[in-house]
Amino acid sequence: MKQIVILTCMIAFVFTITLMGCNSDTGQKAELKNLKAALEKTESERDELKARIDIVTQARDKLREQLMEFGSSREQLQRQVEELTESREAAVATAKNAQEQIDNLETKLQVETQKISQIGSQLRQIQTAIAEIQDKLNM
Repeated sequence: MKQIVILTCMIAFVFTITLMGCNSDTGQKAELKNLKAALEKTESERDELKARIDIVTQARDKLREQLMEFGSSREQLQRQVEELTESREAAVATAKNAQEQIDNLETKLQVETQKISQIGSQLRQIQTAIAEIQDKLNM
């Protein structure tokens, strides 16, 4: 009898261990399933991040191109500003020379106007003298 009890306990013990093993196998399968789901989720998130990185990289490249274009445009504008500044300075110098010439011509005009006034008054004196002489001759 003792042997039957021992055998029965051994069988019960083996079944218990076997059932525990089955439960852990089921737990492992569930954990494996959860891990696979987490892996799929992580992979999809990774793929989304890669797509976002590609978009950001393309945007960055476009911005770099625009920056390069702006740099060359800025250089062109700087050259134009320098040319316009030189032209303005030349125009100011030309205007200054023209003003000096105008001032000189005004001075000459005043001198010539005075000479003409003097000649005009001399002409009137001569005409008056001629008229007097004619009056004396006609008399």
